[in-house]
Amino acid sequence: MFYKLVVSDRDFNVLDEFQDRANNISWDYNRIGGCGGLNFSIPSRYCRNILISTGFNVKLYRRNPTTRAFDLWYQGRVENTLPEIRGEDETLFVPVMGYQSELRDIHIDATYTSTEISVIVKSLLDNYIVPNTNITYSAGDITATSFTPNSIIFNGNAQDAMRTLSDITGAREWGVDKDRKFFFKARSSTVGFTYPLSGKILNFSGDDSSKDIVNRVVFIGGGNPPFTATYEDMVSQLKWKRRDKVIQNSAITTTAVASQFADSIFTEFKDVVRRARIDLLDERQVEATIPIPLLRMVPKLTRYGEMRYGEFLYSGYIDYQINRVQYTIDQSGNLKLSIQLGQLRPSIAEDIGQLEYSIDQIRQQNL
Repeated sequence: MFYKLVVSDRDFNVLDEFQDRANNISWDYNRIGGCGGLNFSIPSRYCRNILISTGFNVKLYRRNPTTRAFDLWYQGRVENTLPEIRGEDETLFVPVMGYQSELRDIHIDATYTSTEISVIVKSLLDNYIVPNTNITYSAGDITATSFTPNSIIFNGNAQDAMRTLSDITGAREWGVDKDRKFFFKARSSTVGFTYPLSGKILNFSGDDSSKDIVNRVVFIGGGNPPFTATYEDMVSQLKWKRRDKVIQNSAITTTAVASQFADSIFTEFKDVVRRARIDLLDERQVEATIPIPLLRMVPKLTRYGEMRYGEFLYSGYIDYQINRVQYTIDQSGNLKLSIQLGQLRPSIAEDIGQLEYSIDQIRQQNL
């Protein structure tokens, strides 16, 4: 027995436990957002009174190979249930979503003046999120920043508010973990995982891309008329020509906040973005430590001074930021990891957020 799924009702009373009975188990964890989606299926007769319903709690435990105890790896809520019949085979598919999805359920209408970012985060948690969701937090999981916006306005859901605060600060890692605890921390700069290009790595693919370069930012913020500002990184423009990005965000109403936001964007996107994806077999939980440490790839070394096709080569270590981890348990109970690496900041519900901002801007301009 390698894993177990425990299902509880909306009040967290345990109803059922599936030990090695569920199939097609996969889930993911995101550096921005925390626990993502989990999917599994169970052989089940259609209309049978199986104890799984929407809004129910699901926990996934994985047996620790050393202690032999079950460790919690994931927690989320059931989004919907999908019965399927194919001939004699009847199956119930269960999609689950991490508790960061509850942030979309909470509307925030608030203004903060001369308040440091981490204090704003705690205020949103205390006054809006914790009383109205299943999300909790510990003070130690909300780390202080070095920025105090002179004014910031929120009129949207809590997920958008947290994303805005993270983007303004830059180099943040935030979301809801397996214990349903919200965290907002500085990104790690320490290597915690080292893999040579052999052994446990099944596949590796890299992507050094210039298409995501941004060196000129145009802000369309809140207010009536809307706040607007433009910021440029001239060094990047001399190298790559102009690469514009328009940011629509009604929370931004002052030059100080817009300037900080632009600086955080330039820090990550003013030059080539290095990304990669690896698939490997490994019995480890990548997000056991938050913030997630860097992953170091160790290529097959080419000695310094060696020439190939007339060019001198030197191969060293390559450190990547872990953006997303997809876990899959096969029929034999083996754990496969597919890890998305790179500098590009992932964004949960990005398309939804952009649409909401666009609608908000139309509303602001029509007031």
